[in-house]
Amino acid sequence: MSQTTLPAAAAVVLAGGRSRRMGTDKALLRWGDGSLLEHVLGVLGTAVCGPLVVVGAAGSPRAVDHPRVIPVTDDAPGLGPLQGIATGLRAAAAQDSAVAFVCSVDLPLLHPAYVGAVLAALGDAEVALPVLHGHRQPLAAAYRTALGERATALLDAGARRPGDLFAASTVRELSAVDLLADPALRAVDPALDAVRDVDTPEEYAALVRGRPES
Repeated sequence: MSQTTLPAAAAVVLAGGRSRRMGTDKALLRWGDGSLLEHVLGVLGTAVCGPLVVVGAAGSPRAVDHPRVIPVTDDAPGLGPLQGIATGLRAAAAQDSAVAFVCSVDLPLLHPAYVGAVLAALGDAEVALPVLHGHRQPLAAAYRTALGERATALLDAGARRPGDLFAASTVRELSAVDLLADPALRAVDPALDAVRDVDTPEEYAALVRGRPES
């Protein structure tokens, strides 16, 4: 599997969640020298050449000082991650990006090698969907941006889960074995910790204590 990313690829960061279990806005958690959102955008800015779409909550666009960031808002609150995916993919498509890596903001261990491996695995599929640590990872996956319109139509019909979009799309599922065939990814992240999210203060504190020094 090649580590080379697709030149036209965009990135979409879902940063409009309510962070109920964390008790505070996860996007603003400290990570390194800045916020978690700034860290994730720094990783994505290295991994892709296209725009960086940040999906904020309705009425609350994320203000980020980055020349490639396009802030948009999810103006249909309460519809879950499928709505955020639809909003982000439509915004990326409007910027002439054919594909996008989509992730949540709460991935402090995300890194360019993982992003590149997932994008490179898309091939002719509409979704490259990692299945890691016993779960599908829809918010650490690659999508054709044309799926934004399909996701919107599904939402209008009552769908709420990313799985509803996958059922209507051509999906390439990626196992750990598939991803670790990429030598760059295997070298830096053999445990595929890039998809580890932080939902609670305890998880966040554990990662802060355990992450390697930069």
